[in-house]
Amino acid sequence: MKAGLRELKRAGFKLTPQRRAILETLKSSGKHMSVEEIHEKVKTKCPHAGLATTYRTLDLLKELNLVTDINLGEEHKHYEWKRRHHYHLVCLECGDVVEFRSNFAIKIEKNVLKDYDFEITDRHVEFCGYCSRCAGGREG
Repeated sequence: MKAGLRELKRAGFKLTPQRRAILETLKSSGKHMSVEEIHEKVKTKCPHAGLATTYRTLDLLKELNLVTDINLGEEHKHYEWKRRHHYHLVCLECGDVVEFRSNFAIKIEKNVLKDYDFEITDRHVEFCGYCSRCAGGREG
């Protein structure tokens, strides 16, 4: 059984067509998606899936630590399938999001564990600014 479906079943939840479609959408997208974007893709597979079901399922998947939600400088959250530790560069002009990994950040996390005896279970690191395309046209 595929990742995600296994965790839902183990936690005692039904594997409804809507839940399967939401999981598949998140895992295959490779990008950050709003609830509305996820819902639109899910409706192509499950035409009767409601927006409320999408919200509830995303909350459940977050609770099961399968997805993460982030705020990318907009009024709504974006969701992504939880992958290896990565961080975000968010352009405030065009909204572009670039993911990156950092050995430096991994060292900081190890030091936090060692120095503060603190186990990190989740992280949200984003740097906001202007990408090279947008920064070129800005004054000052």
